[in-house]
Amino acid sequence: MWYQDIGLKYPIFQGAMSWIATPTLVAAVSNEGGLGILASGGRTASELRDMIRQTKRMTKRPFGVNLVLFEKNASALCKVICEEKVAVVTTGAGTPKSFIEQLKSAQIKIYPVVPTLKIARKMLTLAIDGLIVEGMEAGGHIGTETLLTVLPQVTAITDIPVIAAGGIYDKSSIEAVKCLGAQGGQAGTIFLATEEAEIAPKYKKLIISASNPGTTIKKSNAGFPARVLDLGENNQALSLRDAVTKGDVVKGAFMAGQVADRVKKIEPLKRVFERLI
Repeated sequence: MWYQDIGLKYPIFQGAMSWIATPTLVAAVSNEGGLGILASGGRTASELRDMIRQTKRMTKRPFGVNLVLFEKNASALCKVICEEKVAVVTTGAGTPKSFIEQLKSAQIKIYPVVPTLKIARKMLTLAIDGLIVEGMEAGGHIGTETLLTVLPQVTAITDIPVIAAGGIYDKSSIEAVKCLGAQGGQAGTIFLATEEAEIAPKYKKLIISASNPGTTIKKSNAGFPARVLDLGENNQALSLRDAVTKGDVVKGAFMAGQVADRVKKIEPLKRVFERLI
C-alpha cells in the first residue's frame, strides 16, 4: 500500500496548522501510525531545523513538513527540509515546481494541497507523489468548493493517492471520502482540543464550546479567506499567532473547520486518533 511505503500504519495525515502543528503534536500523531506534519509558516530556517530535530527525538516514525510557497524564505526552508530528510512535504499557496528536483533528490514525497480541479490539473503535470484535496469545510485558509464537489472531480483524473481534507472527524468520515475515490484523510480541527496541542487554554475552550454553525469565513491578515470560529463582530480575526499563544478573543484568528461543533471535550490525542481507525 502507498502509505505503508512511506512507513505509515494508517492513511491519515494531520493538517499542518501554523503555530499549532508543533513537535509535540506532530510526534504524537506519528507515534499513533499516522503522518504528523510540522507547520513551517512564519518560521525561520533555523527554527524549522530545531523543530524537525526535536520531533525526531520524540518519534522514530515518519513525519512531514508543510512548505508555504509564498513565504519569502521558502527556498531556505526547503533546503533545511532536504538536509534533514523528512519523509513527506505538503505544499500550499503556490506551485512547488522550482523545488521538485531538490525534494526528489532527497527522496522526499511531495503532496501539494489543492482546493480546485484546475489547480489539481496543474499539480499533476509535476513529478508529485499524491494530492491533498481540501474542501471549504476545512479550517484556516480555504477555497470556494466543498469537498463533496471537488474530490470526485480530482479522483476521476488521476491514479496517484488522493487525500481528502475538510470535515474529517472519525472512521465514518474516512469511509465516506473513500467512496468518492480518496485513499486517505487529513484532519486538523479534531486535534486542537487534544492534550498534546500546545495552544492557549482559551482556544481549546472555544473549540469544545462551538455550536452549529460554529464557524464563519473572514479575510485573514494575509488577504485570503479563512474559516475561523465565529466569535461575533468584536473579533477581528487578525492573528492566528495571538489566538494560539494568548487566546486573544479580539485580535486572535481562531482557525477551525466546520467539524468543530462535533468536538466536545479535551482528551488525549490517542483517543481522538482511535476514532479515525
